[in-house]
Amino acid sequence: MRLTVLALLAGVMLAGCAQEPDITMTRHQIDDLRDDDGDGVINQRDLCSNTPSGTIVDNKGCTQWQTVNERKVITVNFDMARHDIRDDQIAALDAIYEYLFEHDNANVVLVGDTSPEGTEEYNHQLAQKRSNAIRQQLVARGIDDARISEQEYYQITTITEQMDERNRRTIAVIEHPTTEHQIAWDIFTSERIIEGARND
Repeated sequence: MRLTVLALLAGVMLAGCAQEPDITMTRHQIDDLRDDDGDGVINQRDLCSNTPSGTIVDNKGCTQWQTVNERKVITVNFDMARHDIRDDQIAALDAIYEYLFEHDNANVVLVGDTSPEGTEEYNHQLAQKRSNAIRQQLVARGIDDARISEQEYYQITTITEQMDERNRRTIAVIEHPTTEHQIAWDIFTSERIIEGARND
């Protein structure tokens, strides 16, 4: 009798094991496991569902952003031994003003320069006058003076080190901090950057 009961129990257990598990999934479950925006994070965990293609994302599927300095360089030329702004240089002055006006978090560095003729003391003073002439014009148009700084050609800075030769000019270097999404690098990234540069 005891053996019969054990045999019946074993048969029931084996029959239960023989049944196939229910592996069907609901439409909702299938959608949760998809990655609709292709950022590597499944929909169920993705809090940012429209991530731009090719960007770096965090564990929640949201874009990683970085701050970069956008730089614009504009040159204002002067006559020899003069610091007044020529009529043909008004357009350059306008361009400096318009960029600063449109980007209220941008700042400008005015790098005064001269041709190599003349004494060092004279050229230093002339370079300062040229930068100051531009500064006064910008302030008169409403640009905050605190957003304007000055350097001279003889000062060793990251900007002046890139000046290839002396000339009768003032170089306006405008820096505008902006944010952009970080690009995810792959084996084709360099090719895309080169191709983009060719098209610009």
